[in-house]
Amino acid sequence: MMKVVIALVSLILFFEDNPDPLRFQDEINTYKKADKTDPPPDGCFLFIGSSSMRMWKSLREDFKDYPVINRGFGGSHFSDAIYYFEDLILAYNPEKIVIYEGDNDIAGNKSPKTIMKDLKELLRMIRGNLDHPDIAIISAKPSPRRWDLKDKYEKLNAKFKKLASKNEDLTYIDVYTDMLNEKGFPEPELFLEDSLHMTEKGYQIWKEQIRSFVEN
Repeated sequence: MMKVVIALVSLILFFEDNPDPLRFQDEINTYKKADKTDPPPDGCFLFIGSSSMRMWKSLREDFKDYPVINRGFGGSHFSDAIYYFEDLILAYNPEKIVIYEGDNDIAGNKSPKTIMKDLKELLRMIRGNLDHPDIAIISAKPSPRRWDLKDKYEKLNAKFKKLASKNEDLTYIDVYTDMLNEKGFPEPELFLEDSLHMTEKGYQIWKEQIRSFVEN
């Protein structure tokens, strides 16, 4: 009886800390169905992450000379990327992986320390199951809608950068700095009316910052 109670408490705590990953199951199934119709090339360059990644509609055109695929999904957290590791990372056997997570984790009241724990777990899974892909982690972007969380975002980005400096297979890509105006605030023209997601000009900054990782 005690074991049952502990298991139930653990389950409750899991869903308190992390949103239910099954909310993305339909979206993941759609990707899997598309892969059967149009299988991505082995050794592709995988872009994965939350809605800012999913909404990058010009990604293939921006890197048209490279085998890029976009598997961004909704308002995902690192915990969701871990949950769907087999379907969204392992299945593609990518040569390069570009990750954008952490934005929603901060907005979901997770601490940078907790987020880093999840990132390290995801990296452990990648390294333990794939043949040494190059990995890039994109900084959390500075959206006007979440500007009250500025300090947490900057602390998280500093941790991303520090981790990358200690790991040869991990590259930190800073999009945060170039998305600020000369007064140090998010540049409004880079964002849609929701003040969270990006315009084409925002993605052009991402493209320029990510270019060297993709091309080298």
